[in-house]
Amino acid sequence: MSNTIPKIKKIGIAGAGGIGSHLSGMLYDFGVNRNQFPFTDYEIDIYDDDVVDFKNLLHQNFTEADLHTMKVDSIANRFALTPHKRFMTVEDFKNYDLIFCGVDSMTFRKALYEWSWDNPDKAFWIDGRCESRQGCVFNKTVPRKTLEKMLSDSTERNGCLLKYEKENNISHALPIIVAAMMTQTFLNYTRGIHPLPEKIFMV
Repeated sequence: MSNTIPKIKKIGIAGAGGIGSHLSGMLYDFGVNRNQFPFTDYEIDIYDDDVVDFKNLLHQNFTEADLHTMKVDSIANRFALTPHKRFMTVEDFKNYDLIFCGVDSMTFRKALYEWSWDNPDKAFWIDGRCESRQGCVFNKTVPRKTLEKMLSDSTERNGCLLKYEKENNISHALPIIVAAMMTQTFLNYTRGIHPLPEKIFMV
C-alpha cells in the first residue's frame, strides 16, 4: 500500500440519478462543509441526459422544485459542479483524472472498463451499482478477471428500482448507501490509500 497522494485536477461524474445525485451532494458536503479534500481545487463535471420526473423524487436527490428541469442543472446549481446535458462517452474519459460511474447502462460500464484496461495509466475510476436491494462498488484495482464476470452485453437502462417497486412506490436507501461507499473510496484514494484493496464492496 502506497501513501502517494494522487494528483487530481478533473473529475467526471457519469449519471445524475439515484446514485449520482446523492454522490454529488456527499462530495460537496465532505469537500466544502467538512473540509476533507480540496473541493475548490478540482474541476468536477456531471453528465446526464435526463429530466427530473415525479417518480425520481422517491429515490433520487431532488425535490418538487426540480420537476421538469434537467437533472444536471439542478445538481450543478446546488453543489457547484459543471453540467453536461448528455451522456458521457468514451471520448470524454481522457479528460479526467478520476471518473465516477453511477449510470444504469451496462454498455457504458463495459466501455469504461475496456478503456481502462487499454489505458492503465489513465483515470482512476469508481463504479457504483444498485438494483432493488442489491448494490456494490467496484474500483480500478479490482482484477480484470473479476470485473469481466460482472459485465454483460445488455443494452437496457434499467435504473435502481424493479418494475413492481416503481408501480408500488417502493423506495430503498440503497442508492444513498452505494453513493456513500463511493465517497469513502474516493476519500481513501485522495488520502493516499492507494492502491486500494482489491475488493468489491457488496450490500
